[in-house]
Amino acid sequence: MKYIAFPWMEKINSSMINRIDTKAVKIIRLVSGEEICCKFPLKENQLPDSSKLLRLQEPMLIKYIPRITEHGISDYIALVKWVGFTDERIVTIPVDKIITICNATNEFTHRYGKLIGSLRESKQALPGFIQRDMKDDEWGDEIPPSGDELPPSNDNNINKKNLKDMVNWLNMPSKRIH
Repeated sequence: MKYIAFPWMEKINSSMINRIDTKAVKIIRLVSGEEICCKFPLKENQLPDSSKLLRLQEPMLIKYIPRITEHGISDYIALVKWVGFTDERIVTIPVDKIITICNATNEFTHRYGKLIGSLRESKQALPGFIQRDMKDDEWGDEIPPSGDELPPSNDNNINKKNLKDMVNWLNMPSKRIH
């Protein structure tokens, strides 16, 4: 027997989504705990009613970043591309990964619209270590050019380059599975 965490989700399909105001920005909470904001593509760009997938237009991850102010701790809200390093404007997700869908406030919708407009005009730059191919002599003793085997680990061998590489790695976009 197939276990369904949210049985009511079996009833959601793209025809229900098509009845929702497609011009409004939506806030979607996923089973992973992520909250994303997006619009739904118009009816002709949405999947058929029988599909267990849903298309989202220009999804952005909502990140709550705590900050300390003179009045105490408050959250700063940042919007980040949900799927980075792509020019795709429409992303498809399984319907059973959605917990809830709500309309965003007018203020949030305005902010989202401005951000999406500025993202369309700019290109997302790749981090320096991805943007170019490294030459064999740049690899040094750290990683062989073939990539077949890694050198032995030496925890005491920490230098500025290793720290910079670690910072770049930590700043990479989330690798969560959607």
